[in-house]
Amino acid sequence: MRRLLLVAGAVLLGLGAALFFAFTRSEVRRALAQGEPVQVLVLLRTGIPADEPGPDLAVLVSLLPQRRCAWILIPGSLLLPQEGTWRTLKEGGTKAVEALAALWELPILCVGELSPEAWDGWVRELGGVVARPEERLVFQDPQRRVFLDVPAGEQLLDGPKSREFLAYLLRYRGSPDLLGLSTFFGDLLPRLLGRPELLRKTLVLPGVSPWAARDFWEGVARAQSRVEVLPLVAEDSRLMPDYVRIRKLREALALGRTFLTREEVRVFVANGTRERFLATRTAAWLAARGFAVAGVGSADRTDYTRSFLLVRKGAEAKAELLRALLPRDVAVVAAEAFGVERLGGWPEGADVVLLLGVGFDVGT
Repeated sequence: MRRLLLVAGAVLLGLGAALFFAFTRSEVRRALAQGEPVQVLVLLRTGIPADEPGPDLAVLVSLLPQRRCAWILIPGSLLLPQEGTWRTLKEGGTKAVEALAALWELPILCVGELSPEAWDGWVRELGGVVARPEERLVFQDPQRRVFLDVPAGEQLLDGPKSREFLAYLLRYRGSPDLLGLSTFFGDLLPRLLGRPELLRKTLVLPGVSPWAARDFWEGVARAQSRVEVLPLVAEDSRLMPDYVRIRKLREALALGRTFLTREEVRVFVANGTRERFLATRTAAWLAARGFAVAGVGSADRTDYTRSFLLVRKGAEAKAELLRALLPRDVAVVAAEAFGVERLGGWPEGADVVLLLGVGFDVGT
């Protein structure tokens, strides 16, 4: 009986410990343990002008498994579809945030805000932030009380002056200076991540438990961070989402895989038959379907009875994208196995070579 009680006690103790760890584990740790990213959207106002609402910049902080983290910068001037029309992130309020979450297609844990005062607190604690203009930057907007004069080279800015510099990068050049924005945050992040208590203290996560917020910011501080700018395209001075490149970035970060587009596949077309203009017609057919044609030419022979897709090492994924569009009888062969010397050397700039044999037809 005593032994039975000891066994039952041990089982109950183990069950209790398992339940304790299950229920005290935050949603952040659970998600990361399951291989899922945890993401927080931070809305930042420069306060220039002081009475203007809406975020000038959004930062999507994406904490990923394997101690990786991406800080994705999104200008407030980005246009997003909202209720049948297009509005900027800055103008759209909560609907714009919802549209941004839908655009990213991954769940966002919460939306936090960073006020101008909190930003100045960051900068004060860090002893200033670095700006690196390539030439002297002089800008004045008396109506909004902006008087910016930053010499060329590395400069240390205080809180208000750094907000003026940030506002200049985002709004006062006609369109956002995305490279300058990435460089500015690339300099800021390592110093900020060295002070994780600043993140926890100033970036409150609404609706998130204190231990989940702690786990998130501590995970961010320990992770290997990178700065990205959300892929955008300029159309008539308007910033629009680049949906294809956004999908590529999302899948590369969250799923660890590369999403390819046809324009990234560079094809050299070689005619291995006596049929005139076969390579030229095929190249036009490929270009019309979005592939990049690296060139056309003749094969070493004109009596190939079969067509081949020759693949350079490292371009296997690109070859699969093209193979799905070609006739089934096209054979996929590694370039080394086929013999690059038979081509007179590998064509410059090509990922794959489509060698056309007798009877090749794609309905052109």
